[in-house]
Amino acid sequence: MRAMDSTFTILGLTAHAYGLCASAAALVLLGGMAILARRRRMPAGLAGLFGLLGIPLGIVCARVSYCVFHLSDFWETYENPWLMLRFFDGGLAMPGLLAGLALAAVISARLVKARPAAALDVMCIPMGLSIALLRLGEQFTDLGVGKAVKEGTLTAAMPWLFLQSRMGVAVEYRLNVWAYEAVAGVLIFIATLAASRWLSRRECSRQGDTALFFMALLGASQILLESLRDDGHMLVIFLRVGQLAAALMTVIACAVLSVRYARLGGGRVRLWLDWAVMLLCVAGIVLLEFSLDGRLSWGEPSMGRDYALMAVLCTAMFAAPASLLRRVCGGSCARRVSGRARV
Repeated sequence: MRAMDSTFTILGLTAHAYGLCASAAALVLLGGMAILARRRRMPAGLAGLFGLLGIPLGIVCARVSYCVFHLSDFWETYENPWLMLRFFDGGLAMPGLLAGLALAAVISARLVKARPAAALDVMCIPMGLSIALLRLGEQFTDLGVGKAVKEGTLTAAMPWLFLQSRMGVAVEYRLNVWAYEAVAGVLIFIATLAASRWLSRRECSRQGDTALFFMALLGASQILLESLRDDGHMLVIFLRVGQLAAALMTVIACAVLSVRYARLGGGRVRLWLDWAVMLLCVAGIVLLEFSLDGRLSWGEPSMGRDYALMAVLCTAMFAAPASLLRRVCGGSCARRVSGRARV
């Protein structure tokens, strides 16, 4: 199911396939930021400074967030907490990486006298492609392995959707999560780019709106994709830290847009409805996680049914901030503010 050796030699140095994918992801992110910053006439040097700050900050935050949730491993299992400093041996968390990159974007913007919200926008647009490359690199690690599924029509018709391992004549099929997440990264890039272009044509849009759209979409999609994993990475009981961080991203985006919607004089009923949908979706996802973990039973156990319902709930969860963004930038609130400005 995994290649035993993913290393190769360059000029006498040992390189890893995952490191190559990570390097490509960094180049795509920096190149995309440089192109977008130039087109938007942002201060020169923003992308370069972001690269100098983002790489160390991203690694540090990714490592710290990983170690925080694995303290018992370093203190009790390995009995050597100094191993937490060996970040090059693996053990990084995607939520921490994203937080570190966002912090680097804000600091870089301050230093070159640009608006942090604008820097976050140009960072988030190519981020989907960078995430896709990082996920592709997971095929060379023990990550990105999904839950086991029964052999059937789907495994026969589309075997490329699954990771296969043979034990004699028996074949075990597991969800190929790293591939799903790579495809999701590309789709998030396309959607974020389209949203950015739509927002650029709206008078009431603000810098930072693209970043909010990206946060909401990435968070909602990761709730489902993280649940598909079965690689034991970043678990709290049976909930994944990545899932909790993803849900928090979508909730934060919804909260920021809710405050803005209220200030623009939006209707409270619609606002309460958005939050009711959001909270019901979160509650439903938690119950489905209990069901998938075998802690709750309702009807015949069905992983396909539970994940189909979770996909619907994640879509509805994303719809709440997306709807708010549409209303504050191009809906009734936006027209009301535009009318006040003309008066």
